[in-house]
Amino acid sequence: MSEPGPQGNQHTPGEQHTPGEEVRPEADDSSWPRPIWQSAPTDERNPPWPYATGQRPYGEWSTEAVPPPYPTSTPYVGPSPAHFGPPPYPTSTPYVGQPPPGDQREQVAPARTRWSLLPIAVVAMLLGVTGGVAGSYVFNEGLNPGAPKTSPLRPQITASGPVAGGPAASPVVEVANKVLPSVVSIDVRGENAEVTGSGFVYDDQGHVVTNSHVIDPAANSEGGQIRVSLPDDTRRLATIVGHSPSYDLAVIKLDNTSGLVPATLGESTDVQIGQSVVAIGSPLGLDATVTSGIISATRRPVTAGGQGETSYISALQTDAAINPGNSGGPLVDLDGFVIGVNSAIATVGSTSEQQAGNIGVGFSIPIDQVNRTVEEIIATGEAAYPVIGAQVSVVTGFGGAKVQEVTADSPAEDAGIESGDLIKEVEGETVDDGVELIVSIRSFEPGEKVTLTVQHGGDTTRVDVVLGKEVG
Repeated sequence: MSEPGPQGNQHTPGEQHTPGEEVRPEADDSSWPRPIWQSAPTDERNPPWPYATGQRPYGEWSTEAVPPPYPTSTPYVGPSPAHFGPPPYPTSTPYVGQPPPGDQREQVAPARTRWSLLPIAVVAMLLGVTGGVAGSYVFNEGLNPGAPKTSPLRPQITASGPVAGGPAASPVVEVANKVLPSVVSIDVRGENAEVTGSGFVYDDQGHVVTNSHVIDPAANSEGGQIRVSLPDDTRRLATIVGHSPSYDLAVIKLDNTSGLVPATLGESTDVQIGQSVVAIGSPLGLDATVTSGIISATRRPVTAGGQGETSYISALQTDAAINPGNSGGPLVDLDGFVIGVNSAIATVGSTSEQQAGNIGVGFSIPIDQVNRTVEEIIATGEAAYPVIGAQVSVVTGFGGAKVQEVTADSPAEDAGIESGDLIKEVEGETVDDGVELIVSIRSFEPGEKVTLTVQHGGDTTRVDVVLGKEVG
């Protein structure tokens, strides 16, 4: 996972704003993304809705029944490796939250996209054909380019109690009234892409939390721009404080802090499967959208990525509707406490043309991890992640993470781990493959000591490893 190099910038003529200035939406502001459901002439070249001619409505991951035979390599639980490639044919069927059999290669198509959320393809088994997750992060060019460029409708947020004599407000209503004033929509422009995502106000200093893949176009382009739309319908320019592709988290900052309402942060250690949650964000550009559901699973190992980077997340899984554009928005409990940051969704389909939005399988980064990473970014401008210094296979079926190579003078070598060993447990918790090992290791902090259960030949032993670190 190498940091992509900077690209050339692309400015829009006539757009000049100073940092922190408030920008009111104007009817002729055509240089920023707008909703595509505005009325427009109907013909095959300019349909009123992108599905009419098979256009994809958002940037998505493509999936093929048989992945192309890219050269294979092994991921590195240490300094990030180069891109990975799947084997010519899948060796098993991954479940939701797992990567494909073999290794993963990411490809980026430079184009434009309207909304941002990392979809993770779920295997479709039709007529005996198994599909694997491919790593393409595709931007779509010119969605409904002829649609009028008008401002999106933004719901007005008014906190009010139940009407006297009427039914009491539901918990979701109370949560919405409490959290909506802290949730923002984020428009990002880079050289080759325009993305809309979500975020929330982190503190009263103007820091806003979102996903790394949301701000990628600006981070990887000289002169990239970020605009934040607040609940009062004002827009302010933001700058990037720092981002961590490894954890898919980013912090941006508004110079103008007036009127900001920081969200209330909770804890994710006590999150229970089955508990009710609410997701808030800007799916498909629809600001201030509220959906509800439950926690479907915890500690779900998920890989996601964009712009040549891969994130490994021990995620909260939810069936609350999450769609492209929800990325970076908060997942909250019924007390209105943020317990996660929405990051990825699963989609079904053997090809990218068949992929869609929400199917009830969304993934959020737990808030405990968010807090650690965000505080480090605010303090230093970057975030470190823990490593053991070994390349491991992501192929399943070994009964553990198979070590392919150990780096000299690494924590793994110091602990006596060798090529060919199987790492079967981390702190007593079973790991079935390399991805689960990476996700588990990244739930700790650099410098911590962890106990690994390692099988060497016919012997199984426990070894202590002091985690090293890499930045990214």
